Amino acid sequence: MDTLLRDIRYGVRSLLKRPAFTLIAVITLALGIGANTAIFSVVNTVLLRPLPYRNAERVVTIWQNNTKAGVQRNDVSPANFLDWQEQSRSFESMAGIEPFGFSMIGNGEPERFQAWLVTAGFFETLGTNSLHGRSLISQDYQPGNERVVVISHGLWQRRFGGDQNLVGQKLTLNGQPYTVVGVMPPEFQFPADREIWAPRVLREHDRELRGPTYWNVIARLKPGVTINQAQDEMNAIAARLASQYPDANGGMGSTVVSLPEQLTGHIRSALWILLGAVGFVLLIACANVANLLLVRGAERHREFAIRSALGAARVRLIRQLLTESLLLALLGGAGGLLLASWGIRLILSLNSAKIPRIEYVGMDTRVLLFAIGVSLFTAILFGLIPATQFSRPDLQSTLKEGGRGAVTGSTRHWMRNSLVVAEVAVALVLLTGAGLLVRSFISVMRVDPGFDKERVLALQVFLSRNYQNPEQITGFFDQSLEKLMSVPGVQSAAVVASPPFINLEQDAAFTIHGQPAPPKGREPSAFYTEVSPEYLRALTVPLRRGRFFTNFDNRDSGLVVVVNQTMARRYFPNEDPVGKRLTIIFDQPETREIVGVIGDVLHSGLDSGARPEMFVPYWQSPNPQMTFVVKTTPDAAAMLPAVKAAIREINRNQTFAKVATMEQLVNDSLRQRRFNLFLLVSFAVLALVLAGIGVYGSINYSTRQRTHEIGLRMALGAKPSDVLRLIVGHGLALSLTGIGIGLAVSFALTRLMKGLLFGISATDPLTFVAISMLLTSIGLLASWIPARRATKVDPLVALRYE
Repeated sequence: MDTLLRDIRYGVRSLLKRPAFTLIAVITLALGIGANTAIFSVVNTVLLRPLPYRNAERVVTIWQNNTKAGVQRNDVSPANFLDWQEQSRSFESMAGIEPFGFSMIGNGEPERFQAWLVTAGFFETLGTNSLHGRSLISQDYQPGNERVVVISHGLWQRRFGGDQNLVGQKLTLNGQPYTVVGVMPPEFQFPADREIWAPRVLREHDRELRGPTYWNVIARLKPGVTINQAQDEMNAIAARLASQYPDANGGMGSTVVSLPEQLTGHIRSALWILLGAVGFVLLIACANVANLLLVRGAERHREFAIRSALGAARVRLIRQLLTESLLLALLGGAGGLLLASWGIRLILSLNSAKIPRIEYVGMDTRVLLFAIGVSLFTAILFGLIPATQFSRPDLQSTLKEGGRGAVTGSTRHWMRNSLVVAEVAVALVLLTGAGLLVRSFISVMRVDPGFDKERVLALQVFLSRNYQNPEQITGFFDQSLEKLMSVPGVQSAAVVASPPFINLEQDAAFTIHGQPAPPKGREPSAFYTEVSPEYLRALTVPLRRGRFFTNFDNRDSGLVVVVNQTMARRYFPNEDPVGKRLTIIFDQPETREIVGVIGDVLHSGLDSGARPEMFVPYWQSPNPQMTFVVKTTPDAAAMLPAVKAAIREINRNQTFAKVATMEQLVNDSLRQRRFNLFLLVSFAVLALVLAGIGVYGSINYSTRQRTHEIGLRMALGAKPSDVLRLIVGHGLALSLTGIGIGLAVSFALTRLMKGLLFGISATDPLTFVAISMLLTSIGLLASWIPARRATKVDPLVALRYE
């Protein structure tokens, strides 16, 4: 222990003697350790920390699928859920979840809440308890009992100010009294983006609802049952149902997915890639510090030789050097924790692409242990090479000559050069990945969504039960649109059931008259939505053929439909679809005539690609759930109060489920890509800077060590250009070697990024060439600066240089 304390005291004094060296090394390590700790904190919270449910590994989600149609996870029909629940034996419990919404009037502005209606056993299946009050119990599902709801912690805080007496109070929701029986804990966020849970009482006609799919299903595996075993059983049940109900279930199967996979599957690969990328930054930082230690060790060669001559064993020298490395690493770790806390706040400020549980990211015990572990790892990684090199000094040459020969040993030159090559190679891998993401993001931004997103407001509404018949529904929207058109600044206004980028897509199967009929249950499907005649004008969607809807396409006229270009090309190749007839199978089969073809509109995202779409007049298919799209002359956001007021002149208690400009909706769809891009580019730029510093530091040190040689060359007639070529050539050789190795590694690793790319391949030649040229330029610049300085050396001074 005394020896260790002496090593520590000596190490502290040694570092304090060279404050510049110590500061540079600590900052370099802090950058690497801090970036790693920040990203690990996200990975820890999102992927590694257990979900806040009892035995969460046994909780699964179950989906309908149609593999022949390429649909792996589709919502479930109520009838199929009931059959699954009755016939399965692999699950301890199973619950159905139906999307719903509640409008609350009073106590402030009317507000719409996203909700879920859940069947009995939902909270027990998840294995969670309420924070205040209770969750739903069996009595809540008995007909005639009072209506009850459980609310989220966020709603409790936001709308009710955390009122401790809220449990037991009544709220007026959708015009009916509901008693609040519980408040869920803040970490309970399943399903996401919902604030109220209410009982879904099963009804007799649910067993007849086999075609419409709009439920989610969760289940808890019995102890000892694996997901694969449950999947095998669900496959058998799906096959029986397909045979029993060929019209509705033909070609349908089921998919069992673990709850963690369902919640984080879309972000898992991106987070692991980011953690790997930031790990590369740490490797570069370690290589830089190792090079600094090699340089510093060369300057201390006389010290090591004297200590060795006085009897210090090699192990003793290695321990002393590793102690100094550990002190540097711990200082870097402390600085890294500070940088990580700032980095976490930065990540949270990015709105984090809807990453689940991102708001709970922070420093916990596991993150602190990770930071300590990384610090110890870096101490060994960057300290071991210099320690082994300088613990074997050449006593004779060092003590006799003052050490120039000892300093410039070929092994140490080779080691420094190898570290520089490694830095360049790793930097190229990171820059290539970042370059691919940049090019991919540019490709996405260049995609035409099929409509003009500028100066367009979207306001989603769900009509209350006061609007029960088709005339009342269409009457409200007709009057609201008429009122909106009278608002100054409104250029056009329309309604649409499934607007772009709001994730309310619904599909409908169809058959084409005059073409061979597909087998029952194998009909093609297309996106289906109801719209008003002004839809094209409000979103500036081009009309390609025929006509769009007019005021005459109402309930008393013939049924019509408009299709998009993709549907026309796919199902009517080499012919005009206008005038053809379709039978659309939605709620009930309806035969409609195609009257027009419009341009493709991307509904799911800029990277989703065009798909077949069908549009019908909302007068012929009234829907109480519509979205107003309002084209304005001034800024759309500034028009929001006036637009809301105009709609509320028709219904003063009207609530709005989602309000945004189209530009906001499009930008929100890019949050995931923007999040990945920002972080990976930041790491790549940091790697580039560190690699450039590493090349410069190595060439600069090498040049200083060769001052005597350079002076001799110039004295013998060498020109400054010869010296410049000699030093730049050495630096360029190191850079090109690193680039070559980096290209080989990048070619293999970037294939892991395929799921993050759009519009380019993982081996895009332009990106590889551009990044190689960039690193070559950095290497040239880093070599040219010390080379330029060397050409100005006075040969007489250089010949006396020691």
